[in-house]
Amino acid sequence: MSLLRSLSGLLVMTGATLAATEPIKVLTDEALRQPHNVAFDARGDVYGVESLFTNRVFKLAGGKVEIVSGLRWDSAPKGQRPPEPAKPLDLAPAVYNSLTDIAIAPDGSIYVTDSSQHRIVRLDPATRQATLFAGTGRAGFSGDGGPADQARLNIPTGVALDPSGKFLLVADLGNHRVRRIDLGTRVITTLAGSGEPGLPVDGATALEAPLGYVRSACLAQDGTLYALLIANDALLAIKDGKVSVVVNKAGRTGPATDGPAAAARMNKPKYVTMDAKGNVLILDTENHCLRLFDPAKQTIRTIAGNGRKGSAVGADWASTQLNRPHGARIGPDGRLYITDTENNRILSGPAP
Repeated sequence: MSLLRSLSGLLVMTGATLAATEPIKVLTDEALRQPHNVAFDARGDVYGVESLFTNRVFKLAGGKVEIVSGLRWDSAPKGQRPPEPAKPLDLAPAVYNSLTDIAIAPDGSIYVTDSSQHRIVRLDPATRQATLFAGTGRAGFSGDGGPADQARLNIPTGVALDPSGKFLLVADLGNHRVRRIDLGTRVITTLAGSGEPGLPVDGATALEAPLGYVRSACLAQDGTLYALLIANDALLAIKDGKVSVVVNKAGRTGPATDGPAAAARMNKPKYVTMDAKGNVLILDTENHCLRLFDPAKQTIRTIAGNGRKGSAVGADWASTQLNRPHGARIGPDGRLYITDTENNRILSGPAP
């Protein structure tokens, strides 16, 4: 376990799952560089990805940041800097370029989005060997119905497991699509998106609807697929093959205000996930806050951050400041984890 500091039960972490009774500790000898998201293995250990400067997959172990995979792009030997298309990942350590998301399957396999190299990488839980899982290293769209490692992706930015743990959802940002990979057969298909940017009209057919640079996606227990459009600052709900805009129907940029979700505004939201109660959590990145969409009430409210970037840690989430957060998840301990990217930290506190 590793902590930067704590105030009134709110934990500022470099990453670790905390039992409710575990004492709070302060980390003084480790640091993170632009963490983008975290995920948890079966034991509750925290893994995460750093982007931009370091591009590493890390784990928190014994109060230390343990590097699982990755070598700084600018420090890699020239012979190990993957050209276009990228070399097979048979290097130790692997070289990534723009890690943006992470997911861990029930068998312990770690999946990360190597966005600028247009691929998804799998890390073996035992050996930590990196292998190509999806994408060819060349930008494009192809491969539906076939092996994922022969399909083309275009800046995949988000990965998430479905509730069964058998499928991996992929936000294929540059292709304006949400895709799905069967973890058993490794076959890839498209769930939503026509390949065109834009904001769909309510009632559009999922595969014929434009998705304006879908940054992240997640699947609810009831089968609703949520897709977050960064270009249109909107959240879509897709069910029974039909699309509806549930947050920000106008697709306009604006500040975070509470109230009816359809009339709400967002500012370059980067990540969406579910909580244990069936609510949708949205990282409204350029509004420096985390928001909660209630599907039953069709309302939205801010649950972390105050809309102004900063680094203060308060007595609760409302009085804690964020700076361009990129990821959030509910941990197996029931706590809320936020990757506070520009503050180079991970926060953990009570879930809403």
